[in-house]
Amino acid sequence: MSESLDIRYFRFALYKARHRNLSEAIVYAGCALRLNEENEKALRLLGLCLYESGDLDGAVKALEKCPELLESVCSESRRAKEIFLRTHELIKKKELHKADAVMRRLRHKSIRVLTIRGCIKAAAGRHKAAAVLFTHALCKDRGNRKAAEYLMEAISRI
Repeated sequence: MSESLDIRYFRFALYKARHRNLSEAIVYAGCALRLNEENEKALRLLGLCLYESGDLDGAVKALEKCPELLESVCSESRRAKEIFLRTHELIKKKELHKADAVMRRLRHKSIRVLTIRGCIKAAAGRHKAAAVLFTHALCKDRGNRKAAEYLMEAISRI
């Protein structure tokens, strides 16, 4: 007996997530859920991939049916919003060192956090440190074009 199509999409999503291609993992997990909204494994995988990619609101929405994961993501989401707002204020004031210190307080090292920290480092003229952060973002999601572009720019300025 062959497995259902939603299970196949879930397996594709899992494969992509394991190989650090989060954007494709999110797409395949979404396909699995469109075919079977009750696929709890696909729902958890989607939520965790969204969390890793930095979409905390999307992760909270996806994990609503998974209370054991939802609580920690919700608290991290509220904390992240406060930190992002504080960072934005510091960047507007051109206090880049303080902005980076605030961003370091986030426990999760999502692609979004790594990319923002890399941009802060690049703006402060610390291109080598920025390149390291962009490389870490690319290691989490090899399909991240924005981090790849930023990395190339940072490398060209070293």
